Amino acid sequence: MVFSCGGADLLSISPSDRESGCQSAGEVKMKRRPFIYGLLAVVAAVGLLLVYYFYLGSSAPAGQPPLGRLDTSTVESLKQSFNESKDSVRVMLMLSPT
Repeated sequence: MVFSCGGADLLSISPSDRESGCQSAGEVKMKRRPFIYGLLAVVAAVGLLLVYYFYLGSSAPAGQPPLGRLDTSTVESLKQSFNESKDSVRVMLMLSPT
């Protein structure tokens, strides 16, 4: 029977193998500081990727018209362009992040 900080455990280890400071043999205490730094690094990386995707990465390939944002002021011009090209195949795809 080995008495530790958490109570009594029935373990077959010798007293020389026992670590001091109320820590059983094979027990590993997790240090919180590296975990927090790692979590902050992941959150920062995701934030930077979102900023790049939504604000810096919106460029069209060479030879293609620039990308446009659809809002209330541009809906009428989109409708007019769509209706003018009735002799060709038209495909419109609208995606929303929500």
